Amino acid sequence: MSKWLLSLCMVLALVACKEEKKQEANAKPIIKIGAILPLTGDNSTVGAAVRAGAQAAIDDKTRENLKYHYEAVFEDNQHSPAKSATAANKLLMIDKVNMLLSFTTGIGRVIAPIAENKKMLHMCSTLEDENAAPMGKTSFFQGPTLQSYRQLVMKALQQENVNKLALLAANVGVACSGTERLAEVLKTKGLETKVECFNPSDLDFRFVIQKYLAEGFNHFYIQFWPPQSNILLRQLNENNVAPNHIFGSGIDVDTDTSLYNDIHHFGGNSGTPEFIDHLMLDYNVKNVYMAASAYDLISLAIDAFENVKDTANVEELIAYIKANATRKCMSGDCKLLDNGFIANKAEWRTYKNGKPVFLGD
Repeated sequence: MSKWLLSLCMVLALVACKEEKKQEANAKPIIKIGAILPLTGDNSTVGAAVRAGAQAAIDDKTRENLKYHYEAVFEDNQHSPAKSATAANKLLMIDKVNMLLSFTTGIGRVIAPIAENKKMLHMCSTLEDENAAPMGKTSFFQGPTLQSYRQLVMKALQQENVNKLALLAANVGVACSGTERLAEVLKTKGLETKVECFNPSDLDFRFVIQKYLAEGFNHFYIQFWPPQSNILLRQLNENNVAPNHIFGSGIDVDTDTSLYNDIHHFGGNSGTPEFIDHLMLDYNVKNVYMAASAYDLISLAIDAFENVKDTANVEELIAYIKANATRKCMSGDCKLLDNGFIANKAEWRTYKNGKPVFLGD
């Protein structure tokens, strides 16, 4: 190699080194968001949607002139409480995250005491009752309340002229007890109801379906998760139950959303049509179940980190969130309740050509 070429290489290397050091000096401090989600297993479609919602919030916020750089660290819990606790401790101790995000009340209950013990902000996207979870002093849960959910179900049933309803639910978490309570509320409104709960191992529902059809129950409310929900939907179809005679919660969480065409679904708000298209096109998800609330929670958390003096002071973060949680959000109108639950309206939707279509809230 000639001397001039060697000199040139040395100069370029020196310039590159100086530029790298300059970039390091100008680099923004990093805030890490640890997300504990079901990324594999039966609930992986929901996990993918929540992940997309959280990442979209980070990406959209990054377009603003922020003080910090935000990164998400995702851990797969397969929707297992034990694996959730392990993931939380790994994120806190090894990845050194600045906050935690979880999904569903059951998992949020596991993470909340861990976060409180570590004086760490924790946010949970959920669909269940605001009184069902001991949230802890450093946790915020967001979702529709059972009261708003039941009111919306009642509105849909009245609009569809339903007077007899068979309610089928999984005997998991609060699905069965919540469905029994819903049936009691519906009875006070004049509906005739029957409730049946099933174990997670139950996969043949045909006898029960045929029994209720013979008793004149032509409308069904179901609360299951895959794979049970998909099997039940197919068996209802095999017994000629019309899709618009099926009402449900927690069932529209598969990548094959054609299963849900014309069925009535109730749950968390899906966000605007533009938001849904944004996630499907830019984040390659086929289902956006619960993505909007994850987007809301991460957006609010980023605002908190940007506006407090000390990002390590969880009390400052909590104070900011409490002062700003009631707002217009992707899930509609978000409202902070007295117990710290961030409530948004339940959504009534159906599917057309595999895409969610808003029917009411």
